[in-house]
Amino acid sequence: MPQKIFRKEIVVSEEHLDALRHVNNVNYVQWMQDVATEHSSINGWDTQRYLKSGTSWFARRHMIDYIFPAVLGDVLIAETWISEMKNVSSIRKYRFYRKSDQRLIATAETKWGFVNLSTGRPTKVLPEILESFTLMENHLDENDTFQ
Repeated sequence: MPQKIFRKEIVVSEEHLDALRHVNNVNYVQWMQDVATEHSSINGWDTQRYLKSGTSWFARRHMIDYIFPAVLGDVLIAETWISEMKNVSSIRKYRFYRKSDQRLIATAETKWGFVNLSTGRPTKVLPEILESFTLMENHLDENDTFQ
């Protein structure tokens, strides 16, 4: 069964900080890429499988809402899930929260385009990919927690 939500711990280190001593915004984009790739791999679609299929995803748009700053030593939990998959695109959502107190740090989403690697043109998402992921609009409801 596909893993709906992927979670990863991130420890904020010096390299993540900007001049104001909080996490620089570019790190969130990198973390989004990292957890998306890991979530895909866990569900059977690592880089090699995409290359073998002659298809892959590319980021068309990132949107990030910064809610509260993360600072040195914070342990963040990055979560990701796929909320929508259409003919040639998908929407992947993310949430970052501080592990110690569950404080929401940022939310984000990426619109991904699916392409044929030979032509670079959009192509229909493979049925095998659709079968490998469970779509979730939002994964929290009144009975859910960050845990």
